[in-house]
Amino acid sequence: MNRFPVQVHAHRTESLSRWLWLVKWLLLIPHYLVLAVLWVAFVVTTVVAYVAVLVTGRYPPAIFAFNVGVLRWTWRVNYYGYQVLGTDRYPPFTLADVVDYPARLHVEAPTRQPRWRPLVAWLFAIPHLALIGALSGAAWRFRSDDTAASMPLGVVGLGLLIAGTGLLFAGRYPRGLYDLLLGVARWSLRVTAYLALLTTRYPPFRLDQGDDEPDGPTGPDSPDGSSIQPHADDGARLITEAPPQGPAAQGSAATPAVALVAGVAMLLLGAGTGAAGAALIGLGHNRDANGYVTSPRLQVSSPTAAITVEGVSLHVGDLWTRNLSSIGGVRVTATSAAGTPLFLGIAEQNAVDEWLTGTAHDGIINLTRTGSRYERTSGTVRGVPAPAGQSFWLATATATGAAPTVLNWQATDGDFAVVLTNADGTPAVSPATVTVATQVPDPTPLAVGLLGGATALVILGFWLVYLGATRIGRRHPPNPPGGSPTSPPVPTPVPALV
Repeated sequence: MNRFPVQVHAHRTESLSRWLWLVKWLLLIPHYLVLAVLWVAFVVTTVVAYVAVLVTGRYPPAIFAFNVGVLRWTWRVNYYGYQVLGTDRYPPFTLADVVDYPARLHVEAPTRQPRWRPLVAWLFAIPHLALIGALSGAAWRFRSDDTAASMPLGVVGLGLLIAGTGLLFAGRYPRGLYDLLLGVARWSLRVTAYLALLTTRYPPFRLDQGDDEPDGPTGPDSPDGSSIQPHADDGARLITEAPPQGPAAQGSAATPAVALVAGVAMLLLGAGTGAAGAALIGLGHNRDANGYVTSPRLQVSSPTAAITVEGVSLHVGDLWTRNLSSIGGVRVTATSAAGTPLFLGIAEQNAVDEWLTGTAHDGIINLTRTGSRYERTSGTVRGVPAPAGQSFWLATATATGAAPTVLNWQATDGDFAVVLTNADGTPAVSPATVTVATQVPDPTPLAVGLLGGATALVILGFWLVYLGATRIGRRHPPNPPGGSPTSPPVPTPVPALV
């Protein structure tokens, strides 16, 4: 039969530990850290492969070998860990095929690809991604105000929970459940390989379950000349390719590994630097002609005598430089919905605390899309002495009628509080609309510098990842000869990281 080019094989361990699955997440942390780096490199090399196929119609062999190795490593970790829980044998740290490990993956390299495939492969994969997401994603979602939480109990998560519970209390892993989880994993690997252009065949919409591919093993007379031999010890499938890929590259693995890690670090640093630069560009776009950036409108009200924003710590020197006179300008505007005269004041935190001692007031502790959250300071709901007559204010503003109350203040270092009250100090601050504007220097020069640095980091990181990945790929051909159809494979010792 015509096999799918991405072949996922496994051999279930019948005697699994009752409790080991509870701590596999801890044991797999080293693998997760390495795979995080490898998958960043996988994305980079796949982008290079997309361009190569688009221009030449061929997939670079070294990149093909590296990407297959990443998928192979990922499959071993997922089979041991929280995708199948199929074995208790710890996965090896290698991109190479380990012929005696109970989870193996093989991808038959296409000789040539249509140049248009990189333009549409992602589009064709959307139906598969939607179905796999439904199988693997969260089943329940909880929402409270602006907070949402998901429980990862889709088909895969719930199946793993049932399998783990069965192992823990009964020492049994239902075979049908194992086959189902393995089928979802096989489907995911096929789609990932298709998205990475590792195969030209469109994945079937099938949940192929069980240890072996549904087409069964092929013998020496198969059309592609490949063969599969049972492993003498554990029954894992051995796949022997024809023709072989040639000798692996020699030399130390340390240099390409260091280049790969350094490249990934530069890419992440470049992404963070670029995000900061883009944020500054957005900040500059929101500045008005006087350099002020204004917050969204905030609706406030309180039955007490004052609404406060406390614990405002300002360190003007942190805003890039003290030499720019535009730094530190603050403008607070409050408009009463009922036309009640309002008072705005800014003072040192200690002075405000002393003034409001024993008087209940509402402090704003959180801002949300639907309004404000307050924390009421205990005390008597009463009026306060006429706020405008106090001498501790650093800046004040009052207005009569429906006119907005606008407070302007040149910020200095220290800890401050902002207070909104009725102009006569009586309780029950009527509903008001408040905005806060901060004067900031033009961030464009800094933003341009950050974006330029980010571009340089990304280019250098991209190049280092490419060099490291291709060197590693040459060391691990994707289809190494693993024995002959008539002899069992020799167990391969676990190699180093790469």
